[in-house]
Amino acid sequence: MMPALSAGPTSTPGLSPDPSHDLSPDFLRTRILREQADALIGTSITATAGPFVGALIFWLAFYYFSRNHAVLWWALLVHTCQALRFAVNMQYLRTPVAQRQPLKTIRPYCALLVATGTAWGLAPWMFFPQGDTTLVALMMLTLLGMSAGSLGWLANYRRAVLCFIPPMLGLLVLALLWQRTGLTNVMAVLTLLYAAVTLRLGINQNKLLTEALHARYEKEDLAQRLAQQVRMVEHASLEKTRFFASASHDLRQPLHSLGLFGSAILARLKDTADEPLARNMMHCVDALEASFSAMLDVSKLDAGVVAAKPQPMAVAELFRRLDAKLGRQAQAQNLALRFKPAGKWVLADIALLERMLGNLVHNALKFTQRGGVVVVVRSHAAQLSIQVWDTGEGIAAQDLPRIFDEFYQVGNRERDRSMGLGMGLAIVRRLSGLMDIPVQVQSRVGRGTVFKLLVPSASALPQPAPALRFETSGTLRALAGLNILVVDDEENVRVSTAAALQLYGMQVQVAASMAQAVEIAQQLEKKPAGKGKLDALITDFRLRGDEDGIALAHMLRHTLGRPLPVLLVTGDTAPQRVRQAQASGLRVLYKPVKIHDLVEELRMQLL
Repeated sequence: MMPALSAGPTSTPGLSPDPSHDLSPDFLRTRILREQADALIGTSITATAGPFVGALIFWLAFYYFSRNHAVLWWALLVHTCQALRFAVNMQYLRTPVAQRQPLKTIRPYCALLVATGTAWGLAPWMFFPQGDTTLVALMMLTLLGMSAGSLGWLANYRRAVLCFIPPMLGLLVLALLWQRTGLTNVMAVLTLLYAAVTLRLGINQNKLLTEALHARYEKEDLAQRLAQQVRMVEHASLEKTRFFASASHDLRQPLHSLGLFGSAILARLKDTADEPLARNMMHCVDALEASFSAMLDVSKLDAGVVAAKPQPMAVAELFRRLDAKLGRQAQAQNLALRFKPAGKWVLADIALLERMLGNLVHNALKFTQRGGVVVVVRSHAAQLSIQVWDTGEGIAAQDLPRIFDEFYQVGNRERDRSMGLGMGLAIVRRLSGLMDIPVQVQSRVGRGTVFKLLVPSASALPQPAPALRFETSGTLRALAGLNILVVDDEENVRVSTAAALQLYGMQVQVAASMAQAVEIAQQLEKKPAGKGKLDALITDFRLRGDEDGIALAHMLRHTLGRPLPVLLVTGDTAPQRVRQAQASGLRVLYKPVKIHDLVEELRMQLL
């Protein structure tokens, strides 16, 4: 079925890895401990208020019932420990976040937790209420409740659990055993079991928090690495675009000149013994131009300057155009090429759909050695399935996912130029996405391949009367004598364009900069009416320095005070340049331009 139509660390400037996302075991363990220590110290201010109130009620109740002055000494001890912890908390929180050192602060803080836990554990040693079951139960419940209530914030840091609960409950157990009564012994055993369960619960809770932090850091690291890879891919894509745009521009300039010089030479050698040599040279130039045109189509589609404009059209007319373009290729290969429109109509951008089908049929003919190609239309619900069948060698299953990639060709590892560049199906893929026309492909090795386009159907429209064919030979003669200004910063392009246009009898002036172009235009304007005023401008997009053809066109139109016809000829194919050229409102031609196309554009602008 149809392939998807979408598509050790390397140091890249500006894309170096973030050292904070090191996932080595030691670094990760240290980072988790820092986070846990920060959470314990940062949040224990609120946890101090509860124990403070609890201790206050505790010693007030015992002093009220026992009038034991040891209670007051215990109160001083426990509140002093709480005050010191509070001071450490406040000093830590007042420190700027970037300067905090939680692993250093946690050491004195844990020492204060040991002191606080010990202070609570000394309560039964300092004022154990012998003979008063109610006060004994109150003391035990208070200490046990304090240990359980502290887990909520102590569990952030494992050592904190071990620093606070064992001293407090351990001293309580020893104090109960010291009483040497049956009841206190039972209470000591129960307290010991409770301490074990509480410690186990605190350690397990800390383990869950640690695993959660570990998972969070792994996800953060994965997200950061993914973002880094995306940036690297975007960077590489941008660099690739820049490279190809620059290379395309530099190669198109001499190729454009070569084509124009070749046309001039071919015209002068016509009906001579050297005409075949000139014609073979032009065949090579045409092949190069076809390759550059394919890459230009990709650049224009990637730049987003091509918009689909659906309209109804008879499939028969579409097939007639394709037969006119590709019929000779089939005949030259002794292949049958059949079109079966079945009287159907489609709703699509005709030019783009013609390009899609043209690429598919051309590709089918190119890789078919015997038999032929059949293009048929079949109804498919509210759509039409336009199918291109061939009797070629077929495509292996492992190659199917890649046939829509740029420069990929099945069975052409040697990059035989006669088999094309490998851009035809890449353009089909882009046009498929642009027009929302799904493409499916099925193939069997040795049996052939079928491509299917699912195109919206349309109702038949009344056929207009046939248009009269326009004979251009007379109009081309009418171009003779017109004054054309050619502006390009490369001398070869200026000379070749002038030589080619002069074959048609035009008067050509050339300029290398905007200043020279304005000067020439002003000189021509000083001549009497009908004696040689400037008729049209052919300018390159990118001129010297910061100058460009768009600015030149606006300047000349303003200087002359009239809508001067302009052709903007460019070798730039970078998406941004393509969008800028299309947005200028000028007629844009992309190098290399054949002389016949250049003259035809002038005719349409002038006559």
